[in-house]
This record gives sequence, C-alpha cells and structure tokens, in this order.
Amino acid sequence: MRSLRLAALVVVCSAQRLLSQSTPTTFLTTVGKDTFCFEQYSRKGNVVSGTWVVMHSPGVFVHDYTIALSNDGIPTHYTMKYSTPSEPNPPQLDSLDVVYGRDSATLTFIGRDSSFTRRIAMRDAFPLLGQSYVGVELALSRLRRLHIDSASVTLHPPSQPDSRITIAPVRFVGSDSAFIRSIHMHIAGDGRILELRDGPLDMRRVAPIDVRSLTDGFVKAFTLRRAALAAAAAARVEIALTAAQLERFVGGYTVGAATATIARDGDHLTLRLTQGQQQQPALTLLASSPTEFFVRKPDLVITFEADANGTVTSLTIAAGDTRQRLTRVKPPPP
Repeated sequence: MRSLRLAALVVVCSAQRLLSQSTPTTFLTTVGKDTFCFEQYSRKGNVVSGTWVVMHSPGVFVHDYTIALSNDGIPTHYTMKYSTPSEPNPPQLDSLDVVYGRDSATLTFIGRDSSFTRRIAMRDAFPLLGQSYVGVELALSRLRRLHIDSASVTLHPPSQPDSRITIAPVRFVGSDSAFIRSIHMHIAGDGRILELRDGPLDMRRVAPIDVRSLTDGFVKAFTLRRAALAAAAAARVEIALTAAQLERFVGGYTVGAATATIARDGDHLTLRLTQGQQQQPALTLLASSPTEFFVRKPDLVITFEADANGTVTSLTIAAGDTRQRLTRVKPPPP
C-alpha cells in the first residue's frame, strides 16, 4: 500500500531528527505491501523495556513489553501489555506474563473477562513475538559475548500458548553476518542486528523515533478508513441459498502453510482456518450473494471464484484492506 511505503519514509526521516544521548535500539519492518512495524527498546542493567507497534490498515496494534535477564543474559521474566488504540472496544487479551525457569516457563494470559495459566517445557528460551526481534538480538549478542560461533537457540512465541517452541540453529559467518536457520542477517561485531530480509519481510535498524507521536499519527490516519469499513459491514444483508448452491463451495483451499476448510452446516457454510499446527475455531458464513459470504465478528468477506465451466477454483478472504487468495485443492468429482 502506498500509505505504508510513505510511512516507512516518514519514520526514517523522523529518526534523523530524534537522536538522543542514551540511544535506544530501533527496528523498522515491512511485510509485503500491507504491514508496517516499528520496534524500539532500551536496556538498563538487566532490564529491557520496549514497544512494538504494528500498522495493518486500518488497525494499529501496540505491544509494550519488559524483559528481565539473568546475569548470564538469559530471559527470566517477560511481560507484555497489549492495546489497540484504533479500535472502539479493547481487545480480549489485555496482557501476558511469562516466568522462565531453567527447564520450563509459566505463562499467564490476562483477558478482559478471564485469565488462565499454562506451563510449557523449554530451556533458556528467548521471546519471539511476531516481528518483534528483541529476543533474537538478545540471543545473538549473548552468543557474541561468549565467543560462540555456532549454537542452537530456543525461540518462544509468548502470546501463543499452544505453539511449539523453535530450536533454531545459529551460525556466525565472519564479523558481519549471522544465519538463524536459513535466514541471513547483517549484524554488527557485537551481535546487534543491522538488517534482515526473508521473502516479503524486510527489517533494518534505524535511528531512534518518537514512538508515541508516530502511533498517534497512524491512529488518526486510519480513523476515516475504519469508519468506512464499519459502515460497509453494517450494510451487509444475509440472503438464503439452497443446499445445492452451498455444496459447490465445500472443500479445502490453501496458500503456503495456510488452509481454509469450507463445510456445510445445515443452511450455512462454515470456515475453519489452519496455519501450520494452529487451527482456529469454525466461523459461520452468511451469504450476501450466490458467491460472496461474510462474517460479522471478526469482520471478514469471503468471495468464491469459478472457472468457465462453473467449477469453484479459489476463494479470497478480505479483512479490511487485506486480501488473501487460496486455491482449491480437492474439487468435488464430476
């Protein structure tokens, strides 16, 4: 999106004006054309404090975190406060707390209405939350201080209690490169990440920015677009389709590691999304036309496409300004 490309330029230009005496670490990340992130953190002794902000039009998602480290540089405690300042209602997840032991971690998830705790086996883990790279940089810097050229690092997604941890091999090449699995990073001699590119993901280190001011600016910029999407969602009206009309869409659809399973439940279709090992609850689809369906919460529009013979070949899931096309993998027999 043009607005996100402009956003990256704004941050880089602002960074040049906001250098301070105690320089924090700042990362600027883009993922394809529709996601823009920045992260900034600072360290005092063994405590790291930072903010990771995601702009995914028309929403702004803020993660304020703190990481306590042992004298050996291993995380012992991770807390994260989650907020969506562009949303009229607060998110279900309010915050999370992770206490890392030597052989396990205790995760506490605090929501608007309830909380729960999980214990997961892991050893010497570093947090990896989305495109927040503080944990990766802490791991690399620790290995550099120990003069270790190759090792395995445990990476843990703290916001996903059912996700498996990743044991990632790390290898340094010379003084300016590191590989985590097959992902190449340009680094400084002390392990600080300078640049990372992996497919559609592009991350680079920049000078410090005014995080709160930029976040407020994006919230204001997305207000009109959010209002337009809300009005369009409110205007959708469900229509009735026959069993035969619904059956033609039943099947599996996929792109990369993501799968969408369409099933019929009485006079409605259901959609179940699976990403790797993670399976989402089934969503009931409401028809707005013979080929278009919608979900009110979360706000999704699902459009089916067919070939010249009328055979359904793909579907497109639209969430706000984001669209993902999935190809049908098991069409019904003729």
